[in-house]
Amino acid sequence: MRYPVMVINRDKVRRNAQTVADMCGRSGIDVWGVTKGLAGDPRLAALYAEGGFKGVADSRLRNLEKISESGLGLPRQLMRIAMRSELESLSRVCDVSLQSEPEIIRSLDAICARRGVTRQVLLMMDVGDLREGFWPLELSHAADYFSALEGGVEIAGVATNFACASGLLPSRDNLERLVSYRDMLQDSLGCELPVISVGGTCCLKIIEEGLMPRQVNQIRVCEGILLGMDTASGREIPYLERDALAIIAEVVECKRKPSVPSGEIGMMAFGEKPSFVDKGMRKRALLGIGRQDVNVDRIIPLDSGVRIVTASSDHLIADVTEADSMSHSEGGYKPGDTMSFRPLYPAMLAAATSEYVDVIFE
Repeated sequence: MRYPVMVINRDKVRRNAQTVADMCGRSGIDVWGVTKGLAGDPRLAALYAEGGFKGVADSRLRNLEKISESGLGLPRQLMRIAMRSELESLSRVCDVSLQSEPEIIRSLDAICARRGVTRQVLLMMDVGDLREGFWPLELSHAADYFSALEGGVEIAGVATNFACASGLLPSRDNLERLVSYRDMLQDSLGCELPVISVGGTCCLKIIEEGLMPRQVNQIRVCEGILLGMDTASGREIPYLERDALAIIAEVVECKRKPSVPSGEIGMMAFGEKPSFVDKGMRKRALLGIGRQDVNVDRIIPLDSGVRIVTASSDHLIADVTEADSMSHSEGGYKPGDTMSFRPLYPAMLAAATSEYVDVIFE
């Protein structure tokens, strides 16, 4: 095997998906699996389908194109509001898209009508995160915005997202506000808008606690399924498995060296000035993985006693003095050994999009 690799346990991801689908289903909520965490890998989309998810969602049209070409037949949703340059492709690849600009929606409608297809649009609502979405004052103009659609676009509902740009968390208050925005739009447009969609693993806790308004009927999730975590609150989700993914790197050098560099310390290549604590001579393992491959600040060593010291573009340095004393292997770490890490969300995202890290499902 060529390292570094990111290994995904199929069974654990599938079980997490089934657990979330069952819990949400009891509240009348359909789950759409977000695939961007693994760069739109069709193998992940297949696991979502096996777990009972209703469709897949991604922020990158290229990722959804890969899933479309895989022949899975799953409904596909573009989560990032579309660029004008994407609309022609969007009309071919996506069944649903999240949109917040009336002009873009009208352009998509014209393209779809010309092609003789109809695509659903969920209107993004800004409930306080201040990323994308209609602001409440705009809703009174909805009828003017959408009265002349040609039939290429169906306004199917509303959507919002949490814990991204500003870290806004879902609450009963802002979720009920989302429902009220849907109701205002229904009155303005004179038609039913059946879908109310929310995004973010952080929304699972609201469902667990029975605080999700009954009108909300769709959720988009990724991190909880793959990592069993909710970064927004720092919560490890107790009913989900948290070891479905691992990043594995190979040791290329292992030597005893001082714990503090010799000479004047300047900036690293990434604009940081590191600091060191003098612990005397230490056993240091150099691994063939670096900042070009993964977010090294968001990986956690799985081997006991290993401590990450620093990393450059191409190498990660780990202090393995205590690990050796815990009898990792006869004679301690040596070149050719491997070391495993648990990725947090930013590290998983970086590894999945790096051409230098192979992604393996097993």
